[in-house]
Amino acid sequence: MNDVSKQGADANRSESALEITRRRFLSILFGIASALGLSAFAAPLIRYAYPVVKGTVYEKQKVAAVADVTAEGVSFDYQDIPSYLIQKKDKSYAAYSLVCTHLGCIVKWEAANDIFHCPCHGGKFNENGINISGPPPKPLTEYNVLVEAGQIYVKGVSRDSSS
Repeated sequence: MNDVSKQGADANRSESALEITRRRFLSILFGIASALGLSAFAAPLIRYAYPVVKGTVYEKQKVAAVADVTAEGVSFDYQDIPSYLIQKKDKSYAAYSLVCTHLGCIVKWEAANDIFHCPCHGGKFNENGINISGPPPKPLTEYNVLVEAGQIYVKGVSRDSSS
């Protein structure tokens, strides 16, 4: 009879192990809610650590005719970014974004001094777009300049200040 009573006790234990009590149900529910909460917190951190890299398509854009470029340069927008085309001392052309690399102010070309000047915090860039004084940490973004059949075009970035 001992064997029979042991089998009956084992059967009762296995049935009670399968039975979900209120405490067990709430524990499982709390565990699921905690896992969802932690994943909602961790997802933005993982996305920040592994950002999605998006390619940028740069289109060829006509800026001006060679005959129209003066010592003052030519203002234009390239992909909705204020930009400026200048003719350097060596008679070559260069185009730069006018967005200051410090806080995003719009810089001004001073042809008399051959510098780009940021009116916000006094940053200065030379005719090559290189930061020469003030708080800007990086050079201006420089665009590729193409001269074809007397027309000046800009296509793409040759030096990106965002990297």
